[in-house]
Amino acid sequence: MQEHDLLATSWTWAGPEPIAQRVRAVGAAGFAGLSLSLDDLHEVRATIGFAELRRALDAAGMVWVQLGPLARWWTCSSRTAEQDADRGVVLEAAATLGAWQVVVRADVSLPGVSPAAMVDDWNDLADHAAKVGAQLVLEPEPWSNLPTVERASRFVAAAGHPNGGLLVDAMHALRGGSTLASIRQGVAPSTLAAVELSDGLLHTPSGMTLAEESASARHLPGAGAWDLPGLVRTLRDLGYDEPWGVEVRTPAHRAMPTEDALRTAAAATRAVLDAADAFGAPAAPAMPTTPAPTSAVDFEPPTHRPGTGADGVRRRDADTGTPA
Repeated sequence: MQEHDLLATSWTWAGPEPIAQRVRAVGAAGFAGLSLSLDDLHEVRATIGFAELRRALDAAGMVWVQLGPLARWWTCSSRTAEQDADRGVVLEAAATLGAWQVVVRADVSLPGVSPAAMVDDWNDLADHAAKVGAQLVLEPEPWSNLPTVERASRFVAAAGHPNGGLLVDAMHALRGGSTLASIRQGVAPSTLAAVELSDGLLHTPSGMTLAEESASARHLPGAGAWDLPGLVRTLRDLGYDEPWGVEVRTPAHRAMPTEDALRTAAAATRAVLDAADAFGAPAAPAMPTTPAPTSAVDFEPPTHRPGTGADGVRRRDADTGTPA
């Protein structure tokens, strides 16, 4: 099987340890990248600083660094000073950390703005991200004004900014009503920029909203009911390559020591990717179920020689030790 770059999302590597220690654990578990949440970025800015974090990322072998998600990046009366500050911190961090991508959310407020009213702000933020070397990617959510990956892809394509892209989150996509066929037909390959894998139950648990399921019922890849190998193959057919984001969040996962949780998530995701790699490959030959017959070349009956028994084994006298 081929090797794959994995990226641990901020939920997957969350824990009580200092951030530099958790970064080392991400690298030790075999990940090649990670995403940093706004809480992470504010903590780093107030403590060790972004330059020191960049050194820690380098030491851990982190190639892919993703930041966000940012909310309310578009012009609206409900945007707060804190959200404006978040934007500044993310762009500052992207410049120092050499971030690969900055992730933004769609509008989750009600009644919500029209996506058409967000285009100018999208292009403006994509310009700012480009200046610090990061790509701007949109993560649609089923409860937002861009509830499906197909509609979000159309938004990104229509906006037309060369630095804009789409993040396909398995849970958001499948709970948003998308199928492998609709993703294949409705996501423009030119927009596909990032992927996050998690697994889920056949249906959202009773009494739980989609947002609550997203926050606390993201199962290990391969441990749920979804055809994740099929999703991987579909996204590959659209031209996506690496890295594969891993987003796991369940009470059981969060109760594990951070190092164990990361190793478990990496191993589970690699198994899904291996299954996608193996699709269509020739089947391995069946193993024999009965012993093969022994040929005459391999077997020669013993001959009786003086001092041997009928089985050909040489014997010694029990009293004298001399040949019998």
